[in-house]
Amino acid sequence: MEEQKDIKSLLLQQQWEASFFQIVEQYSERLLYCAIRILKSETLAQDALQEGMINIWGNLHKFQGKSHPFTWCYSIVRNAALTELKKEKRLQSKDSHLVSNDISPTALKWDGDEISRKVQEVLVTLPEKQQLVFELRYYQDLSFKEISKLTGTSTGALKANYHHAKIKMEEKLIGLLNLP
Repeated sequence: MEEQKDIKSLLLQQQWEASFFQIVEQYSERLLYCAIRILKSETLAQDALQEGMINIWGNLHKFQGKSHPFTWCYSIVRNAALTELKKEKRLQSKDSHLVSNDISPTALKWDGDEISRKVQEVLVTLPEKQQLVFELRYYQDLSFKEISKLTGTSTGALKANYHHAKIKMEEKLIGLLNLP
């Protein structure tokens, strides 16, 4: 935890190069896994991570210290990955129009990758705080106490956000599946 405190102090002291070096050094691997989880492709995830790092570098001066540096970086890389996912969907959509439109509903079964994409589609519709708590708890496997330290939010509020996120996601996913 001491290393992470160094990044925040470097940022607040406007030591941009040193703070960026520490961000790359300490967070790159975890941020790459975030992008891989969203995109399901290491190549696309590396592109998204690179784009995210460019955005982080360009916005270091905007860091106000209200959140944890990892949380701030995580949201930037996550947004870059989601942008990349949208690009891929558009490309897939164009390709799917070239394929026959006579597919029976019973032939449409979701594989693991499609389920992950649907979960990501639903996740981005949630309020930002619920998205963040869900991702950190479910995907990063952080405890509510750890998330509380990262976000500066009480564990009770985090638990409520996580609970609401799960309910909303369940309802929306059931709707996508046309289940009763």
